[in-house]
Amino acid sequence: MGKKLGSKGIRRAIFIIILLIMAVGVMQLNSSGRGQAQSTGALPGVSLPGPETSGVEADTTALQKPESPAGVCPPFKLRDEQGQIIDPVHGINDKVPYSPKQTCGACHNYQLITEGYHFTQGKGEALPKEYGDRYNWVLYPGNYGGNWCSPAPLYRQLAPKQNSQARMIDMTSFDFVTATCGNCHPGGGPLEVDRDGQRYDKRMRDPAAGLTPGGENGLDGDYFKARWSETGVIEADCLLCHLPEYDYKKRNDQLADLNFKWAATVGAGFGHVTGTVKAGARPEVVYNQGCFDADGNVKLHLAPEPRNATCLHCHAKPGWKKRGAAFSPRTDVHLKAGLRCVDCHAAGSKAADPRIRGKEIHQFGKGDDPSGWVRNDLDDTVRQCADCHLTGYLNAPIARHEDLPAVHLAGLSCQACHIPWRPVKSAQVQVSDVFNPGPLISPPPKRIWTFYDPFLKYWNHYGELARYTTQDQPTDPYRPVLTWYKGKIFPVNRVHSAWPGFIEEGKPGLNQAFMKDAFRMWQEHRQNPAKYPELAQIKDDNGDGLPEVNRPPEIDAFINSVRAYLTDTGFELAGKTVVWVMDDRVYTSGAQWRPLAKHDFEASPYASVYKYSHDVAPAKAALGAKGCADCHSPEAPWFTAQILTYPFGADGQPITIKQAEHLRYTTVPPDTEPWIYWTKVFFISLTIVVMLGLIVHMLLDVWHAYAGPRGEREPK
Repeated sequence: MGKKLGSKGIRRAIFIIILLIMAVGVMQLNSSGRGQAQSTGALPGVSLPGPETSGVEADTTALQKPESPAGVCPPFKLRDEQGQIIDPVHGINDKVPYSPKQTCGACHNYQLITEGYHFTQGKGEALPKEYGDRYNWVLYPGNYGGNWCSPAPLYRQLAPKQNSQARMIDMTSFDFVTATCGNCHPGGGPLEVDRDGQRYDKRMRDPAAGLTPGGENGLDGDYFKARWSETGVIEADCLLCHLPEYDYKKRNDQLADLNFKWAATVGAGFGHVTGTVKAGARPEVVYNQGCFDADGNVKLHLAPEPRNATCLHCHAKPGWKKRGAAFSPRTDVHLKAGLRCVDCHAAGSKAADPRIRGKEIHQFGKGDDPSGWVRNDLDDTVRQCADCHLTGYLNAPIARHEDLPAVHLAGLSCQACHIPWRPVKSAQVQVSDVFNPGPLISPPPKRIWTFYDPFLKYWNHYGELARYTTQDQPTDPYRPVLTWYKGKIFPVNRVHSAWPGFIEEGKPGLNQAFMKDAFRMWQEHRQNPAKYPELAQIKDDNGDGLPEVNRPPEIDAFINSVRAYLTDTGFELAGKTVVWVMDDRVYTSGAQWRPLAKHDFEASPYASVYKYSHDVAPAKAALGAKGCADCHSPEAPWFTAQILTYPFGADGQPITIKQAEHLRYTTVPPDTEPWIYWTKVFFISLTIVVMLGLIVHMLLDVWHAYAGPRGEREPK
């Protein structure tokens, strides 16, 4: 009996040991495939905020300085540019516009606030070397003096501070306002002070400066033809972001009328203005006394954190053109969950990154766009996916990725899987070498831009903007292009471009023709075909209704016409060679071209690359939700999709390559689940079988232990 029980115990011990070994094996397989490291809870290659960098923890520096007990902004007096009180209730100083700098700056650090890149727009910032070497026309890395917010070249370019000819001046700092940049620019920075750091209006009014409104003013890029002494300047308008009821249209109407310093008063709804600088009249404010209490103070609905609608007033339209962004609960899981822009793009004391954290610091958390050059030192200060989805911040669901091999997370961005589709089309191609005849394009010089969507179909984007709002975007779903960027794969819009430019002696990069020159050249030809007749050789080769420059004779015709127009209009061409640029090729003629150096993620060194980060799909709609075959399949677009290389070949048709070729995959993974998956399935199944066998064996042991002895006592 003892020997029998001993052998049973040995068998049980062996089964338990086998079970433990298999359980350990399964745990190892699970840990190798998990999407988070077990020791730290972090994604491979992702650093989570620690005690010193966490955006979740409160900023303890605020405890070091006593705060005002008010908690909210109390009723306050408006003040003018000299700091004098404006009190319409008692008829005190009630014809002048209020000054945001003097009014808000009475309590807040105006200087610190206006150091934010939303205000400076790159002004005063040194050019990154690669950017400066490429773009001969840029002066600063932002919208002010940079390559603007256009996806590709040929837009207005800021004139240098000193110029030798009026013909070589395209856009001055004054024009920067009237060229619609002022419509979104919050003021301050280049809208308030010149490149010497002096306030425009004060300097122009100084007799010692020798400046006159509307004069040539020494061909100064800040003062040529400018009227700062009459229009005033545009101070940083705090209420533009912090007053939910702000009227942007009324503000922008004032800018169009050259009533620069009156715009903030009207936009805030404090009153209306009679007279315009544009018409030669002296504007006066008529204040709305309903905005003031009996003591002459204003009481406002001030939002400490701007609403989503405030951000989208400026970002929705360019987001549509550049990224096909819809910014709607229908297309974005985060907006559907009620998140706000500032939850990720936090600033001030609530910023997620210590580089931008501090009271009244207005450096909003920013990402890292391949084509974004302004304040590169602040890249990735936006709250990252891991900051929420590995910590549960703001009740975010924890991302586990338990069945995903770690090698995927080492090379994939979160967006690569979680933005499998774009619901709204973007501009994938911008050519600036033909005339766009589409309806409702305004202002007219924008007709030199022709956009094509991800399906390579003509897209009258500006006509759509004029016809309806961003809330009426048509649904045109497409798969984004995937590309390597800084060691990970991201979904992007690789913009393609074609435009007229110059090779300049002694400079490594290229310069561009003025947008107005390319437009006027085509305009004159259309009005009189005898003007620049070679343009008539540019035909529609692909039957889409629009001509395209693609064949050698057309390239020659375009280059010759641009050269002729510039010569006729007195543009200085000494030391310059007129060229046509198509993506990464620069043509000196239809038969001669040379390649341009670029990164793999770029279609052209002179066109933008926009990463997709908004319009994130729910986890159940992400790639891999239906299994490995979402990507590892001959039909899966991850490897087999055709992506654009050049918009137009010799026949006018697009030239494409496979996505796998662009990603530099030499072989496409087979249409099977990976071996680690099936190994894991085998061990899990084996464990279940052995567990069931062990349970049955133990039950039999128990039955034998109790039923066996009773059977032996029964009489034979």
